[in-house]
Amino acid sequence: MRILILIQEFLVHLSQTFISCLRILIQSKFQGILKINKQQVNRLLILGNGPSLKKSLEKFEKLPKTNLDLMAVNAFATTIYYKKLKPKYYIINAVTYFQKDDEMSPFYIELRKTLFEHLLEVTQWDLYLMVPFRAKKSKEFQELISQNKHLHPIYFNQTPGEGFQSFTQLAYRMAWAIPRPHNVLIPALMNSLYLGFKEIIIIGADHSWLSEISVNEKNEALVHQKHYYDEQSSRPEKVQDYITRPRRLHEILHKYYLSFQGYWDIEQYSRKRGATIYNSSEISLIDAFERKSLEEITI
Repeated sequence: MRILILIQEFLVHLSQTFISCLRILIQSKFQGILKINKQQVNRLLILGNGPSLKKSLEKFEKLPKTNLDLMAVNAFATTIYYKKLKPKYYIINAVTYFQKDDEMSPFYIELRKTLFEHLLEVTQWDLYLMVPFRAKKSKEFQELISQNKHLHPIYFNQTPGEGFQSFTQLAYRMAWAIPRPHNVLIPALMNSLYLGFKEIIIIGADHSWLSEISVNEKNEALVHQKHYYDEQSSRPEKVQDYITRPRRLHEILHKYYLSFQGYWDIEQYSRKRGATIYNSSEISLIDAFERKSLEEITI
């Protein structure tokens, strides 16, 4: 039985490696990839968008910020904290921000419009805006960066890299691929490592979706995705990032499985790079990174 399991694992990894190679050849870009900064001396604080971020930021404002850069994600620019904290880095991962209008629902079109308007109007400091290569073909994104000289785009590959560890480590190191980017924190962490940060701290990464999943009387799977900026107003919604239909329950759960698995892949990769990732979120289901309080780290 043990031999059969080993053979099965080998065949799965072989298949994943082959498919990932094809993905990289077809989807990845090999020019203009973010270069590793080996001279990076600062630490990085990644601001997740879970409900606990608000409490973490209250603590953060009272602590010294020695050699600490900030990275914001997704809709952070639409909140009051954006102008107040002025992050140096910003990452937008969801493909819905860069698709054509006829490929998206009105809900996602409005989300993009709101975010881009805030980035355009509020950003009055140099901001390194990290986006997938598909953003180069987005008319709305190209218009955004052309209208604000403070926005400096950095493009990255979203291509999933899976398979034998020796292969994935190479693909990650060359920035050809990353663990499946089903959550913005995954490319945020990978890009942080590419930037050369040796100490990366995460706050606001609650990842408490599992307790917020339900199925209504129409057999529609709903997820109540609470964020620090809409915790009181948000409500359960269908996951509508598919063009033809919402995601089904098993698809949602599989997406979450891949995200949590991806964090373990990143933890392993970060150690090979000589970097340490701390999870300082007030509440978090992520079990891959060492937990330390924000007070222990930033002082």
